Amino acid sequence: MRSNALSVANYFIEKAAQDKKPIRPLKLMKLVYIAYGYGLAMLHRSIIDSRFDQVEAWKYGPVIPSVYHSFKIYRNTPVKTKTVVMESDADGKIDFIEPKLTDNEAQMICDYVWKKYSAYSDSQLVSLLHAKGTPWGMLYEEGKNNTIPEFLTQRYYTRLVNHLLSVADNE
Repeated sequence: MRSNALSVANYFIEKAAQDKKPIRPLKLMKLVYIAYGYGLAMLHRSIIDSRFDQVEAWKYGPVIPSVYHSFKIYRNTPVKTKTVVMESDADGKIDFIEPKLTDNEAQMICDYVWKKYSAYSDSQLVSLLHAKGTPWGMLYEEGKNNTIPEFLTQRYYTRLVNHLLSVADNE
């Protein structure tokens, strides 16, 4: 199975459990998007599957609908379990599998994002992603779930990474 937004989400749920930190759905959605952005900037490719995972500008920031729908049952409480998806083989046999992030480079991106952003609250992440000049800020319209094109997220995170590198060079 290819990496997708649900495998990234499940990876963050593992990280939260390892660190004994609660992770609510809103924070989970934001971390998945941030990891996606850093992946585009640093790996020059997506760590989610564009066939299934579209990013949309919703009221509380960028959202990948599959992540939202998989974890919305938790509402504002910590996510306790990873999600599963239904798959069928050529014979029609149905199985439920847990999407796993097996891509080592994508794991490194997620580890970086977790280290950098896990201490942020849900509302801090929303504010961060609502800042002027963000892809969400350019496309959000009240009452609409506009798609955020990959190139906008890649451009934004490439600029962010370049800024972080220039700050590190000056220290």
